[in-house]
Amino acid sequence: MTKRRTLVATGLATGVALAATAGVAPASAGQGGQAGGKPVVRVIATGLDNPRQLSYDHGRLYVAEAGRGGKKCIGEGPEGETCVGLTSALTKVYWDGGAWKHHRVVKGLPSGAAPDGGFATGLDGVSALHGKVWGVETYAPPEAGVPTAPPWNTLGKLLDLGHGKARIAADISAVEFRHNPHKASLESNPYAVLALPDGRKIVADAAGNDLVVVSPGGRARPFTVFPDHDGNESVPTSLALGPDGTLYVGELNGEAAKPTARVWKVDPRTGKILGWKSGFGSIGGIAFNGKGDLYVSQLFAGRVTKVSHGKRTSVKVPFPAGVAVDPYDGKVYVSAWSIADRDGTMLEGRKTPGGQLWKILGF
Repeated sequence: MTKRRTLVATGLATGVALAATAGVAPASAGQGGQAGGKPVVRVIATGLDNPRQLSYDHGRLYVAEAGRGGKKCIGEGPEGETCVGLTSALTKVYWDGGAWKHHRVVKGLPSGAAPDGGFATGLDGVSALHGKVWGVETYAPPEAGVPTAPPWNTLGKLLDLGHGKARIAADISAVEFRHNPHKASLESNPYAVLALPDGRKIVADAAGNDLVVVSPGGRARPFTVFPDHDGNESVPTSLALGPDGTLYVGELNGEAAKPTARVWKVDPRTGKILGWKSGFGSIGGIAFNGKGDLYVSQLFAGRVTKVSHGKRTSVKVPFPAGVAVDPYDGKVYVSAWSIADRDGTMLEGRKTPGGQLWKILGF
């Protein structure tokens, strides 16, 4: 991984991924949602800006859109020029009047992206539970040249996203700079959040290689530190609570050609690591259905994999990120083309489609 250890940095070197995902298109669904018994997909939302984590709550899907950057460009680094603006958003997707609809319920959040709007970071994580919605914003140090006035003060924070506004609920990046749990370096990139039934929130700090727990009152503290393995740091990117009540964490460690990424199993009370499943490419999202089947999106391998009773089956999805499952009917939702804004981005000399949300049936 590069020193920044962000998805943006990793995504800019994915020629293999383009070959794996170019030309992937949704299949047309039959009357029953399946064609020949095989999983099929439907595009239910387009025009999304770098869609990342998903969360399902009472018939509604929430999408963290990392945005498309902006007009203010702040230097040339190892990953290229970064342009910033207030284009990140929380989007609600729902079925109404016989059609899927979506609109941005919280807008104007900080975003940084390539000049063409691709490979953004911003609001990367979202978790909805019983009508409450939480999100996490990536972090950028002051020396990076980003503005500091509100709403830029949301960088590195856990956000309460209720009532169409973003309210700071806890400072996640401060935990990294105060405690440095992993000890490798002082870096922070809050990337995923999970609201627990007891009122606590778990946040995955991708650059910190750890989890942060936030109490119902807003106190943030270190929770779990993930060890390096297979020559890479862990880089946690995704969270899910299994039907067994255990916390599961997906990580970025690994590549399409070297599937070493793990889904860690963690005690949600103590933060203790209980075990893991391995053999995945870089993980962008995880979710469970009611039967205990695990769904893993492999970002650069271009597929979502279902793990059921030890058997793995996959559906091709271009640059999948967040995954969510409807607990009532088992339908699977995934962010597709998650490295592109609404207009698409240039990758290996080709223009990708814009960010989308897919529904997978019969999977």
